[in-house]
Amino acid sequence: MQPERQVVGFIARGAVEEGRLFDSIGRALGLPPEGVARLDVDGPSDAAVLVETALRSKGFRTDVTLYVDVSRTRESSGLTSVEVATRVAALLGEELLVSPPADDPAVAISWFLVTPEGKRFRASEASSGHDEDDEDSVDIDRASLRPL
Repeated sequence: MQPERQVVGFIARGAVEEGRLFDSIGRALGLPPEGVARLDVDGPSDAAVLVETALRSKGFRTDVTLYVDVSRTRESSGLTSVEVATRVAALLGEELLVSPPADDPAVAISWFLVTPEGKRFRASEASSGHDEDDEDSVDIDRASLRPL
């Protein structure tokens, strides 16, 4: 039987290489290298964290979704995307974006920005115009940054 997994996610500023990303996620969650693996829908995995990534064309580039078996990490009470992003940002040296909680009134138009230094901000999404190449891009308006 497959474990129940908690879903957390973030988007990294740069195009992050998979090995570096997986290493940072594992270290952030206190797991050995084999504790993090790519999500493979065709086969089961014994890894504590399964990772799904998508590369965006511009803006914040690497979209990351983690499926975490929390019972196998050092966090027994569950994790939030902001907590995981704060740890991973420091290890990657990359800015990360996280969606606000679903009950946040500005969830549709804002993001939480986490810096490698551990600072957290609320930011408005930058308007991208109507270029088809921008359809999948996500970026923020730096003038809108407000500390969390």
